Amino acid sequence: MRYFFNNHKECKEIFLYTVGYEKTQVSHQYGPTIRSGYMLHYVHSGKGIFYCQGQTYQLKAGDFFFIEPNSLIKYQADKQHPWIYYWIGFRGVLVEEYLKRTTINKYNPIFSIDNGGRIIKDKMSEILEISFIEEDNDLLLNARLFEILYYLSLNYPLEKIHQDKNKQNTLLTKAIQLMRNNIDLNLQIQEIAQILSIDRTYLHRIFKENIGTSPKQYLINLKMTRAKELLINTDSPLNVISLSVGIDDVANFSKLFKKNENMSPKQYRQKYQLQKKHK
Repeated sequence: MRYFFNNHKECKEIFLYTVGYEKTQVSHQYGPTIRSGYMLHYVHSGKGIFYCQGQTYQLKAGDFFFIEPNSLIKYQADKQHPWIYYWIGFRGVLVEEYLKRTTINKYNPIFSIDNGGRIIKDKMSEILEISFIEEDNDLLLNARLFEILYYLSLNYPLEKIHQDKNKQNTLLTKAIQLMRNNIDLNLQIQEIAQILSIDRTYLHRIFKENIGTSPKQYLINLKMTRAKELLINTDSPLNVISLSVGIDDVANFSKLFKKNENMSPKQYRQKYQLQKKHK
């Protein structure tokens, strides 16, 4: 069973050009193909697979999938529980502009009714109902499309990513400053997280996403860099150097140093002080 409506009143600013629904057969496939406009599908029931930009998405009832113009896509109904979905297709310079305010795009084409999509689903249902009206209904259709674009920007705002990134950058800078300013203390990662009023796992994620290493390893690297400077440029004994980088036990310091530098602190000092003499 299939229904679709094509709007004949085109508008270059914003234009909802098609609406429809389809009850698919087992393993029914559409594509690979390239659509000429933007499309948004809502999975009413059943399951299926959506392919876009080389990625595969397993979808179920309550999920949406978004299609950009000129993107290679394919979708296929499940072998046992084929889906029923409905869709809207839209174009226009305002559509393109408003979608830029959202995180929904060909690289992030999936969202669900449970994470902000419920009202969008309701608006799509209204569009489907409006499409059955016999008289001209393009103003009503475009009005609902405006609402969908509004709720996409409200629930999936691009600005939130920028805010989150700025917040992460601030926290990262503060964490690194804490480490550098207190390198002679036995500062623990949990303490740093508490000072910044964040969870330790979140601090770990910030470091991994922005620097590529854990906060623990970053702190160790700072300590080892400082220890190497002291080993080369001073005659301080190892216990003094160990305390200078916030490690109370000189044996633990030597073990950690060897693990990171593949030689003991004593070997490192001999090697690089000898090199200095020959320069």
